Amino acid sequence: MERNEMVIQILSRVMEKLAQAGETVTGADDLQNIVQSIVAGTKEPLPGLLVLTQEHGEKCHELLENPKIREKYNTSCALLQENQVSMDGIEAVVLFNLTTDAMCKLASGITDTPYTKLAAQALLMGKKLYVPREEVELYRYPTGGLGSYQCMMQAKLTKLVAFGLKICPMAELEDVLLGKEAEVTADAVSEAVVKAAAPCEENAGETSCDPKPEAEKPCEKACEPAPKEEAPKEITFTKKVISERDIIEANREGVKVIRISERNILTALAKDAASARNIQLIRE
Repeated sequence: MERNEMVIQILSRVMEKLAQAGETVTGADDLQNIVQSIVAGTKEPLPGLLVLTQEHGEKCHELLENPKIREKYNTSCALLQENQVSMDGIEAVVLFNLTTDAMCKLASGITDTPYTKLAAQALLMGKKLYVPREEVELYRYPTGGLGSYQCMMQAKLTKLVAFGLKICPMAELEDVLLGKEAEVTADAVSEAVVKAAAPCEENAGETSCDPKPEAEKPCEKACEPAPKEEAPKEITFTKKVISERDIIEANREGVKVIRISERNILTALAKDAASARNIQLIRE
């Protein structure tokens, strides 16, 4: 048994016995306060949950004041502390206002703002990092017909997911932070970002693509294979003598293959004209 626990038990029993005997103890209130102070001192401090935002909003304050969250975490807002925050004791960080600018900077290792600096510290220190899906600016843009530029932007988000960022709907954030089964949803959404990257990997130069339903196939157009080349145009001469003029006319019509029979007579100038124009002569 630890020393503090022994002291608490002894003091509690003494006060209980005195109360049963009807004795009034001078300084009993002080003694009770001592017991309470010892009890409070034995409790482990709650892990920290830091809300990181670029501007104040209702959603982030609702999270800070959530009674269930505060039972598990010591909540704080970096903006309310003018971003003068130590990551020691912080277990989880929730990002709000994840703009495309901040997203790209984080994915590229640029920390030129208090927001990106603290988020980068959280990633480097292995903190749990969450972002509500509704707070990701990239998700607000149209999803149809993704071009290479949007695929590139999706690649930045995919990088952050690979670094440890978890994305989940705002409605499920409480359950995720409390460690309930909904955290599987957060992982699934994050994993979907990575899986959706495959179609754009070749075109964007990086893994990318937003986790949209498979039916949309957002990058199919940008990444579709090149069309097959058409077969070269060819003709068969029926006339007996094939002259240079015949070859020149065929070349003007885009002919690349000329089939001739054994009965055809091909002049020397015709052969030279065909060779000069890369026309293949096939005798049947």
